Amino acid sequence: MKLFSRISRNLRASIFTSFSALLFFSFVLIGVAFNFAANQYIERSAKNALIDARNAHLVGVTVGAAEMFYSHIVAEGGSVNFFHRNLMRLYVDPEHQLAHVLGSPAVPYTVVRDITGVLEGENVDLSARSPRRIRANGNIYYVTTIRAMVTPPVVYAVYYINVTDLRRFTAGINMRLLALVAIIWFATMVMSTILSGALAKPLKNLSQFAGQIGQGNFEPNPITFANEEFEELNQSLNHAAKQLARYDNDQKTFFQNVSHELRTPLMSIKSYAEGIKYGVMDNVMAAETILECTDRLTEMVGDILYVSRIDNITAPLMEEVNLAALIEERVARQQSLAERRNITLDFKTDGEPIIISCVISYIERAVDNLISNAIRHAQGTVTLECFTIGSKATIRVLDDGTGFEPDALPNIFERFFKGKNGLTGIGLSIVKSVVEQHKGTATAENGENGAIMTISLPRVV
Repeated sequence: MKLFSRISRNLRASIFTSFSALLFFSFVLIGVAFNFAANQYIERSAKNALIDARNAHLVGVTVGAAEMFYSHIVAEGGSVNFFHRNLMRLYVDPEHQLAHVLGSPAVPYTVVRDITGVLEGENVDLSARSPRRIRANGNIYYVTTIRAMVTPPVVYAVYYINVTDLRRFTAGINMRLLALVAIIWFATMVMSTILSGALAKPLKNLSQFAGQIGQGNFEPNPITFANEEFEELNQSLNHAAKQLARYDNDQKTFFQNVSHELRTPLMSIKSYAEGIKYGVMDNVMAAETILECTDRLTEMVGDILYVSRIDNITAPLMEEVNLAALIEERVARQQSLAERRNITLDFKTDGEPIIISCVISYIERAVDNLISNAIRHAQGTVTLECFTIGSKATIRVLDDGTGFEPDALPNIFERFFKGKNGLTGIGLSIVKSVVEQHKGTATAENGENGAIMTISLPRVV
């Protein structure tokens, strides 16, 4: 049992065993089929020839007169074959003694001895007419008998065919088949060894590469495989290593930035708390500062947790939603913030439903971040537009602020990047992550009177 388990787990052994078993059963089937067909042919043909001889004898045509015998067979609708040409005849009495009858063919002494031995050894029933197979002295015969003389002395004509040479011929073919099996088996084993080696070597290399990835080594595999399936797998592993390397680097940068961002408000809270403790600061002002820093920490922690959910490999359930209605609802929720900052918040759409498939909570958060970012930088007006362009649903957010700094524009969506008046630098990176997760695009640019943020998402047509 352990041997079979080991063979099934080893590629070389599995291929070797599979090919061997396939060859064995194939040639066993061929050998059995050949021998069955050959034996059936010999037995059927020999018995038919003996029946033809008996029928010819009954109408006065003997095997001794070969031309008359062959003509009789043809006249009866048959055809002369090897077995007809090798028919032999003897005359014997009931005591199985060789009898002499005029017209019998000349028979060599060895054949007479052999067939006489058959008759004596097998105790052949001379009165049985059906052809049957008998063995004698290492030979195989098919025999039939017919009563040649009715009045005493009773004599039987024995017609027989020696098929020993045919049996030896089939045995020779079996030996040749066996030799052929051995040659093909050896060639197949050589080929299977080469094939298993060609499969095992790249698999081992790829397995080692996967192990390196698992240990945190994300260097690409420099080997190129000739087989396109292995090369495709290699490229997939290289791509996975590249993605994991980028993810690992992002995670390290993320935690570094988080620790830095969290340290600032925590230090402020600690400083003002110590000022209250030692009475060197106004309690009201210190408390307000602590509360402001606490709110900032709460917002940062919320953003960080949201980023971790977005980065989760398992995708949440998608739902179909009217994007225009969703934005209108988020605008209504942000009106109070806009009013506190004396900002006019406006929403424009053509009124037609714009259906997209999305994670609703993610899209809501992305829209909220866009609106709050625009309100923070606007001077008096923020406008949201929702419309369709072909198969895309587009959201555009415009503000009348000073716009983006030219040097900062390429990094707007990077995590923890802060421009002027920025806070944690996570809000717009959340927007980009959400949009990319929904197979969309997010862009930022400066317009004539401020910044323009544009999101494009696939819509359900």
